[in-house]
Amino acid sequence: MPSGKDHITISPVPEISGKAGDTVTLRIKVKIEKYWHTYGFTAAVGPDGLGPSASEIIVGPRGVLRLAGKPVILKGSHVHFDSTWGTKVEEVSGNAEISIRVLLDKRLKMGIQKGEVKLGVQMCDTTGCMPFEEIPVPVEKITVTSEFVGDMSDTADVALVAAEKVTSASGSTKLETAGAPAGGTEIEAEQQKGLWSFFFYAMGIGFLALLTPCVFPMIPITVSFFTKRHEKRSGKGIQESMLFGLGIISTFTAVGIIASLIFGATAVQDLAANPWLNLGIGMLFMVLAFNLFGAFEIQVPISVMNALNKKSQGDGSISILLMGLTFSLTSFTCTVPFVGTLLLSASGGDLLYPAVGTLGFATAFAIPFVALSMFPSLLVRLPRAGGWMNNLKVVMGFLEIAAAIKFFSTAEFIFGLGLLPREVFLSIWAGVCILITLYLIGTFEMKLDSKLEKVSGLRAFFAVIFATFSVWFIIGANGKPLAADLEALLPPENYHQLLDVMNGNSSSIAPSTGTSGATASSHDSMKWYTNLDEAKKAAAQENKPIFIDFTGFSCVNCRLMEKEVFPKSDVQETFKKFILVQLYTDKKTEPYITNQNILKSYGTVANPLYVLLKSDGTFVAQSGYQTQYRSNAGLFVDFLKKAL
Repeated sequence: MPSGKDHITISPVPEISGKAGDTVTLRIKVKIEKYWHTYGFTAAVGPDGLGPSASEIIVGPRGVLRLAGKPVILKGSHVHFDSTWGTKVEEVSGNAEISIRVLLDKRLKMGIQKGEVKLGVQMCDTTGCMPFEEIPVPVEKITVTSEFVGDMSDTADVALVAAEKVTSASGSTKLETAGAPAGGTEIEAEQQKGLWSFFFYAMGIGFLALLTPCVFPMIPITVSFFTKRHEKRSGKGIQESMLFGLGIISTFTAVGIIASLIFGATAVQDLAANPWLNLGIGMLFMVLAFNLFGAFEIQVPISVMNALNKKSQGDGSISILLMGLTFSLTSFTCTVPFVGTLLLSASGGDLLYPAVGTLGFATAFAIPFVALSMFPSLLVRLPRAGGWMNNLKVVMGFLEIAAAIKFFSTAEFIFGLGLLPREVFLSIWAGVCILITLYLIGTFEMKLDSKLEKVSGLRAFFAVIFATFSVWFIIGANGKPLAADLEALLPPENYHQLLDVMNGNSSSIAPSTGTSGATASSHDSMKWYTNLDEAKKAAAQENKPIFIDFTGFSCVNCRLMEKEVFPKSDVQETFKKFILVQLYTDKKTEPYITNQNILKSYGTVANPLYVLLKSDGTFVAQSGYQTQYRSNAGLFVDFLKKAL
């Protein structure tokens, strides 16, 4: 009777040799018959809960051999999207090599021992699959060179896999492939190099995250916060700055991992897209703005302050930590692509690397802000500080109102209210800049201001700058495209069309009929489907490949790509050869939940993700957000051409 083992040959493993208690690495070489394949050690599950049988490594008996860690396929595998299962699968074919680590039991006596290693596989070809089988791996002999000396208990083995039969479902044995998203594969590659390498890699990503558009608006907020504090509490700059940094680090490390454990890997992304959170942050910014205007003071209640610290220092610690917490939450909108991908492993129970990664990320992220928060302590020690310090706080208050509008906009857009389209948003920002201009030239004063005798050259200089911004925003409100980094913060130009899609009034994004310039409107000049099934039908009819843009209503990097890369002429010409699909994933209703499940099937929860499919739905390639796409759109075109 034919069986799967007829189509796979396993080379004998040389002698397993080591001391009792040692961990030994084995290389298992297999040759799979042409046109046949098996699957990797990662359990792949499609949207319907079904998937192919993952391979397994079985070692024993327990008193002789145990698995130490998870198997890794060194060569012979490739990852692709399997339309049969509706998910990505890792296939193993041809000449393959598998690395496993086994532990020689501590209680073994010196000499030759009997043990076994088995490879569990399901062999398949294009017509079907054979039943799952456990095939013995020939091991010449197991030699224990000396007995174990030390603690004979099992407490030292907590890092080992306790069962002899292990199927990895965490994804840690995935191999890096050319079509995988940059974030996920780079993270996995760094994990293979060790904790310190992964930590420094995460720090590098943390520094890069400082360059994202929604982090920079936090700079004036940070300056104004510490400026106000150090006017009253001099001499504590370093202490409070370090505490602020600790608040950032603690938030990213603790909240991210805890949320991932409780809610899954998408928890951090859900926070960034949560309309109530955005609404709450916007209201907080408004409160802080009026506080800076001198309308009221924010103080910790005396009873709470005395209970925390009889020396009246508790208010400082609490408020500084809350500032770090608030900053971390508001920055999630831009930092979620890295943090969300990083925490994928946390949802599978692997907490060490996510903990180290988020710690490294948050440490790098906090360093510049700790240094910046020290700066106000130097400002207040300068001679002739005078009333200009209050002028600075008032300007910062206006800027906080502008920041609040951004978060209100995100919240109302996700709610689908239609209150803050692009032109209204920019008109409000223009109004804020006009108010700053009038304030700087002395047209009106705030409560705590001293009388302005004359407008200094510096005030006039900044008044001109803000007046220029107000004109720029007014021009933008009338349809002219602005800088891509700014456009990424604004409501999308096809705002009302997207609301129709959100409310179920349309299944595709029709060409724009607005009056905006060619650069901005060119992205909207083509039909974008919002339903993958409909797109697949169109692709089959027109014999075109499919381009899927996984995006989000609150995704800043998505807006950057849509405003700066998609409108490029060579990208537009290439898009004409595709059926275009945009799938929004950051709302907790249908069809967005389904879209998010489709996104997760490609091994990530981070937006944006770009996926290429053939006209029959077969997976071709995928790519995450890459900054080089913005500087060189030709790289993005090269990616698109993989499906042509």
